Amino acid sequence: MKRRITTLFFALLFLTATAQNVTITGRSNQTNTLVRLFAYEDLVNETGILLDQGKTDAQGHFILEGAMKQILPARIYIGLEHVDLILSPNATYDIEIIVPEQEENVSYFEKETPTIRVKRASDKGIYRQIVYSEEIVNSYMMEHFNQIYRGRQMRYIDSIQNAISREVPDIKSEYVKNYNRYKIAAIRLGISADGGKKIIKDYFAYIDLFKELFDGYFNSASYDSHLLNDAFMEGPTSFKKYLDTDPIMSNNPRLAELITIYNLQKLCYGDRNTSRLAKDHLNYIKERTKYAEHKAIIGDFFTKFNLLAAGTDAPEFTLKDSNGKKVSLSDFKDGLVLLQFVDGYSAVSEYQFAELRSLHHQWQDTVQILTIATHEKLDFFKKQFVEKRQDWPLLDLGDNILLLEAYNVRTFPEYILIRKGNKIGEAPAPSPERYLDERVRRLYGK
Repeated sequence: MKRRITTLFFALLFLTATAQNVTITGRSNQTNTLVRLFAYEDLVNETGILLDQGKTDAQGHFILEGAMKQILPARIYIGLEHVDLILSPNATYDIEIIVPEQEENVSYFEKETPTIRVKRASDKGIYRQIVYSEEIVNSYMMEHFNQIYRGRQMRYIDSIQNAISREVPDIKSEYVKNYNRYKIAAIRLGISADGGKKIIKDYFAYIDLFKELFDGYFNSASYDSHLLNDAFMEGPTSFKKYLDTDPIMSNNPRLAELITIYNLQKLCYGDRNTSRLAKDHLNYIKERTKYAEHKAIIGDFFTKFNLLAAGTDAPEFTLKDSNGKKVSLSDFKDGLVLLQFVDGYSAVSEYQFAELRSLHHQWQDTVQILTIATHEKLDFFKKQFVEKRQDWPLLDLGDNILLLEAYNVRTFPEYILIRKGNKIGEAPAPSPERYLDERVRRLYGK
């Protein structure tokens, strides 16, 4: 299923039903590999709850179990790769996960994605109905794209709905019904002459649609930027009062508060003063909100935001270098350290290595560079280090893939600056060609 699972965010409610077990029996072509199961309740921050973990055996078999209170989007990690599905409480699944063999010299962004096949599921057909509905919508949109989006012919919406009713009859699950309503709402939004205002009230709770509508809303709505900034600086009360001058923000307090939370979270990554004020606003909302889910969303955000905040302890690790010698982060606690995480060749990584070699020559002993390569690509990088005469340590990630999560590595190459005392300096740090040297100079001596 080649789509992100974060297409749903039903009702933004945390249900209080009794948790029930879900069991997944599976097989993968990745043997003796770490496998983990996450469920997602807070999709605003994409915060996953680890339900279970284990290893595939020598034949690739595995079993995962967990307790769930409601139908939830879920993600299964096989090593560094993942697949998405939707799980129901008190259900069992028999699945197969295939991770494609990647060709050499393929960039991270051009990799083939893993696939999942659900062979059997005792979930009353919920997963199957969602997959079939998704396929109907996607194929119909591809076939009639010009008529729907360029011709704005609403009659095709009825055809999609009829096709779903015909091909996926007897849908009883409210989750599946809501899923299909979301898909139709998203299409209507894209072709509606009024910008989708008529459907916002009914469908704001679906997270992809929500993010599409309200990303950067403070700058895109009917606000004066100077008045907005003044209200933001004055404090939460003035800020809310000014935000309520927009019709959408004034007519639905729950939606307005979520829009505010989402956009304030993004401001936390701005300059120091903006970040401080945004965090103050969020804490103010968290203390006073009437909506339990909003309190949880803000809490999840701060947990994630503070995990690698400047000045916090950098996650410790001990890895083997290309010669088999153990190297620990703590070995370099008296100076600056730059971590570079890599996974294969790309034009981007080659360009950044060239820039890094130049910086290494400038820095001399001021900064200790540590390149951490995934185990499968270690031999490739060993050869490159010799050919390019790169004389800083090359470390083997081995099976310590949780280190990538500890440093929130999402793409390759990725950079982390660590200052003296093994404290986080900047995570992520800019790449070598984008102000990295400037950030290093700023941290030097701290």
